[in-house]
Amino acid sequence: MTTAQVVFSVALGSIALLITAFALYVISSTAWGNRWVRRRDGGGPSGGRTR
Repeated sequence: MTTAQVVFSVALGSIALLITAFALYVISSTAWGNRWVRRRDGGGPSGGRTR
């Protein structure tokens, strides 16, 4: 392999790692966000219950 091929493969590998890390961050943030955010049942301040 030439020097240019080595540099290109290292750069391509680092970009692939960055994309993978960002994808894992997005997946984990949406998974944990659904766990901690409360969802209201009826959309009203009383939680869907009527008086």
